[in-house]
Amino acid sequence: MRKKVFFMFSLLFVATLSLVTPACKTKSGCPANESLKPKTTKSGSFKKGKSQSGLFPKKMQKKMK
Repeated sequence: MRKKVFFMFSLLFVATLSLVTPACKTKSGCPANESLKPKTTKSGSFKKGKSQSGLFPKKMQKKMK
């Protein structure tokens, strides 16, 4: 009985640890986080442009302005 409980707790610990730890190396840059950065121009400044998220239809956007 005690072996079974110990095995279940150790399995739960390993499963939790594998889900919590990041898959990317430290200080290497993770693709999941890199895609969230805004795009920059050659000089390093942020690109200016009107972004279209598409959350609302055009008619509703005009009404909200």
